[in-house]
Amino acid sequence: MFSRRIQLRSIFACLGLAVAPAVQAQWAVVDIPATVQLIQEVLTARQQLVTLKSQLQQAQQALQSMSGSRGMQQLLGTVNRNYLPTNWNQVSALAQGSGGAYGSLSVNIQSIAGSNAVLSPRQLAALAPAGQQQILAQRQWSATRLAISQSALATASSRFSALQTLINAMSSATDQKGILDLQARINAELGMLENEQAKLQALSQAFDAHEAVLRQQQREQAIAAQGSFAGRFQPVP
Repeated sequence: MFSRRIQLRSIFACLGLAVAPAVQAQWAVVDIPATVQLIQEVLTARQQLVTLKSQLQQAQQALQSMSGSRGMQQLLGTVNRNYLPTNWNQVSALAQGSGGAYGSLSVNIQSIAGSNAVLSPRQLAALAPAGQQQILAQRQWSATRLAISQSALATASSRFSALQTLINAMSSATDQKGILDLQARINAELGMLENEQAKLQALSQAFDAHEAVLRQQQREQAIAAQGSFAGRFQPVP
């Protein structure tokens, strides 16, 4: 019995020695410091990704604030910029009764010329043809100048309400692009106003010069009607 127990113990001891290496092979070796470092690197990379995403969003917002249309170019889009003749030929056509693209201005000219006439048609017909043409021309040119001045005055008065539109638009310029577009629109409007003022001054000077020409024609016609000065005071035999 005793020997049998010794044999069993020997067998179990051999089996234990045979199984021990296999059991030890199943346990993995864990490097704890390396694992901690790896986790820290993952967390750092995640934080960097969040930061980059935030920076990207900020860059996109900055790009949107500097690009795209804010509709400022549509402000005052209904204002009539070409209410005055663009050249002297058009002014002459208006004075001669041909309105063309300025029909309402031509109607106003004829109304002014008729309402300010002193001589009646009968009195005018009693004059010499040259005198009739001279008076009619003076009526038309004076009426043309007055009609253009009235149109400019009416447009300048209505421009105040148009400029108020630009003032009201300041509250809608909420980003840098909107502010820059509004500033550019205001500068463009100022440039157009300066151009309009220069045009009115040029027209006024042209009217002054034309009136001087008409006065010179009147003097020459008066001289032609009365004869030369050299022969006026010579006795007639």
